[in-house]
Amino acid sequence: MSTNSNVTIYEYDAVIVGSGLAGLAAAKELTEAGKKTAIITKLHPLRSHSGAAQGGINAALSPEDSTELHEFDTVKGSDYLADQDAVELMCTKAPETIRWAEHMGAAFSRDAEGNIAIRPFGGQSKPRACYAKDRTGLAVLQAIYEQAYRAGIEVFDEWYCADLLYEDGKAYGVAAYNIRNSEPAIFNAKVVMFATGGHARAYRFNSNAHANTGDSLSIVARHGLP
Repeated sequence: MSTNSNVTIYEYDAVIVGSGLAGLAAAKELTEAGKKTAIITKLHPLRSHSGAAQGGINAALSPEDSTELHEFDTVKGSDYLADQDAVELMCTKAPETIRWAEHMGAAFSRDAEGNIAIRPFGGQSKPRACYAKDRTGLAVLQAIYEQAYRAGIEVFDEWYCADLLYEDGKAYGVAAYNIRNSEPAIFNAKVVMFATGGHARAYRFNSNAHANTGDSLSIVARHGLP
């Protein structure tokens, strides 16, 4: 860390904007791989909207199910508008991701045989939603949060990412400021990851947290990135 013209400059291998399940999981894995990693987030990780998820997480765990059928249901449910390569990757990785979350301490509900319980979910032709009663998101979020802190991640909560530092086709950090005192800072990094969720607060009627304003999506769009 250094200071230049009253602006604090931090140096990291990776900076992750957002502290929900995706951001925390990425930070944990990077930190355990020996990379100096920081999370920048508008709110405390346990207040992220990931904790509001209730129904479950789809994964083809049953021997009567298959990854291919999960892929088909997902693409069909999108009215064939989904990125099919992304759907294939998501569905292929889903079972191992559920088991990874379980190993991290996520307390999934169990069936009579002691396996992770699955139940029907909208748009799916087979029961494949893995759940933790009616608080799936919170159960997984708390487990990953605990493991991420155990790994030694650094979190700048109540910080706002103002812009991506991007030049000649390369991202090299972010500009941010402390919401509590408006103190600006530069976070230089070899890798920048955005994991801030959606932008449903753009709609008058929605069930999203007030923090879901699509800040990072707008930053990426301003720089013409996909």
